[in-house]
Amino acid sequence: MLRRLAAVCAAALALVAAAPAATAQPVKTVPHQGCAEHYLVAVPGGANTAEGIPDWMPHGGNVFMTGILTRLGTDGHIQPLWVAYPSTPFATTEYQRSSAGGYQRVRRTVVKLANQCPAARFSFTGYSLGADIAARMTSDIANGRGPIPPEKVSGVALFANPYQGGNGAVLSAGTSPDSRGALGSLPGGYGVLGNRVLEICNPEDIVCSTKDSMRGLVSPALRTNVVAGRVPLNEFASVFRTLGLASYGVLHDMGAHGDYSLAQQQEATNWIIERSEAPVQIPVELGHE
Repeated sequence: MLRRLAAVCAAALALVAAAPAATAQPVKTVPHQGCAEHYLVAVPGGANTAEGIPDWMPHGGNVFMTGILTRLGTDGHIQPLWVAYPSTPFATTEYQRSSAGGYQRVRRTVVKLANQCPAARFSFTGYSLGADIAARMTSDIANGRGPIPPEKVSGVALFANPYQGGNGAVLSAGTSPDSRGALGSLPGGYGVLGNRVLEICNPEDIVCSTKDSMRGLVSPALRTNVVAGRVPLNEFASVFRTLGLASYGVLHDMGAHGDYSLAQQQEATNWIIERSEAPVQIPVELGHE
């Protein structure tokens, strides 16, 4: 029974992360000529995007609507783009490898836009794996390791961040200060950008509010690659044996990971818009790479 439950959870991870791959093609950043005064870089989560989708095409859970609502709410003064990248963690690649690939894709996009449009400001939003990427990008920028200086960043809104908690962010009304993500806090946190970051986390979300009893699932999950046949069922089964009947709560908490509402998407939108209208007061000497 325990091995069956472990197999079900491994399959659930794969289903969450398995998306049809698009045919690789040159990436288009935005369909219009010239520069926008402000870009919202939206990073979809696992299975929410695929290589080859043009960046101007709205897509991705949670960040789809956040981008659309932000554009509508600012009459187009904030131009959203949705960064496409191969996002099939657990299914066709290990999680950290998928995260690293998405991060490099976001970084290249920001570098390109910053070079072409030196007066532009930036905001970021991301969901799940996309929140992981956007959170690390924000931390790198805040701590002088990013592709742009921190004074170029207006606001950041993250859904279901695996690095939830302990980073100096502002928490949404429904987010518990006790919630901690599956991957722990980021070294250095959000630094000087902390008060410009909003974290949105459902209290039962297994990714951003991981129960201590379920943390044993994180390590085998990070090494899972279903297509390659790397599914550590024995490790999963060992954790479930310890959990006992509480094992069935894992599927419930996975469900909570996908249960974000339009109201929360609007909250993220409002945060991005309000931060864009406020003056950015950040030490300029931090610099960037």
